[in-house]
Amino acid sequence: MNSYSMRLLAIADTHFGYETGRSSEARKFTYESMFNKFEEIITIAKKQNVDAILHAGDFFNRSVPRKKVLKRSYELVERILLEEISFLVIPGNHERAKLPESLLSFHKRSHFFNKLSKVDLDQCSIVGFPFIRKDPQSVAEKINKLLQTEHKNPKIVLCHQLFEGATFGPHQFVFRKKHGAIKITSAFQDVSLIISGHVHRAQSLFDGLVVYPGSIERTSFVEFIEPKGYLTIDIESDFSKVQFHPLNSLPMDVIEFPVYNTDLDYDTLLSTIQSGLHRTLLRLTGRKLTIAEIENLRNFFPSNEYPLLVISPRFPEYSLKPLYTNHVPFDFPAFVKNL
Repeated sequence: MNSYSMRLLAIADTHFGYETGRSSEARKFTYESMFNKFEEIITIAKKQNVDAILHAGDFFNRSVPRKKVLKRSYELVERILLEEISFLVIPGNHERAKLPESLLSFHKRSHFFNKLSKVDLDQCSIVGFPFIRKDPQSVAEKINKLLQTEHKNPKIVLCHQLFEGATFGPHQFVFRKKHGAIKITSAFQDVSLIISGHVHRAQSLFDGLVVYPGSIERTSFVEFIEPKGYLTIDIESDFSKVQFHPLNSLPMDVIEFPVYNTDLDYDTLLSTIQSGLHRTLLRLTGRKLTIAEIENLRNFFPSNEYPLLVISPRFPEYSLKPLYTNHVPFDFPAFVKNL
C-alpha cells in the first residue's frame, strides 16, 4: 500500500516536433527521441500509480505544429487518460501561450490551461496559466484572488516562467528581474508549490517553493552536463515530498579544441570525434578560421558520416573563447516540504 495519499508526476519542455541534424536520418532520430521519452514517462506513471501528470509548458516546439506532430502528441495524451491518469498542461512560449484546440481538453481527466484557471484534484488544487511575456509579476495578485476562498491544501501553481535565481548553462547563468524573471517575496500567498517550465535544467529555488522539472531530453549543447528526468510530488495531509528522477538521455559531447596560432590538426580531430548518430559540438577556440579551413572541416566531417556534428565557428570572421570549461556540477536534492 502506498504511504502517500496522492502522487503527481511533473514534466516540462517536451518540444514535440523538435528535430536537428545535417541529414534526414539525423532529423528523424532527434524527432523520435522526444516521443520515445514521453512514452517512457507514460510507462513510469502507470507503474508508479500516478494520479496525475502535470506538464509545465512547451508541449510543442512551435505554435502551429505539423498535423502529424499534433496527431501523434494528442494520441499519447489520450493513452494517459485511458489509464485513468489525469493530464494537466499549460502552454509555454513555444506555443505562444495557446495550445491547439482538441476534444481532449473536454475530457473529465484533462485540462488545457489556455487561460488562468483552477482545477481541483482529490488532494490538492492546481492553478495554471499560459506563458506571460510582459509583466509576469502581475499574475501573483490574480492567483491570490483566485485562491482566497480556497481551503483545500496544498495549492500548486503550474506555469512556464522565469523565476529570479533560476540558472542554466555550464557556468550557471542566473536569471534576474531585469531578464523578465518573477521576483519571489510575499507575492504568492498560501501557495504550497510552484512547478515551472521554460528553464530546461531541473532545480529547486526558494527553499523548495519553486521547482523546475527541466526538459525530458537535451535539445541544446548548453544542457550537455545536465541529467534529464521528471519530478514526483507525493502528497500527504500536512507535507509533500518532491524528488527528481533521472532518465537515460541521448549522449551529447562538447569538444573545445584550442588552435590559437597553430594549424588545424585534422588527424587529431578525426580521432577525437565519434561518427554516427552522436550529438557533438566541436568548438575551435583562440583565433579566426580561414575560409579554406572551414571548407576542409566540412570535407573531413561529411554529413553522411557525422550527421549530428555541429562545428563552430561556421564563418571566418568569428573567433571563439572557451565556454564549456570549469562547469558547475548538477544537483537537485530530494526534499520534504511542509504544507
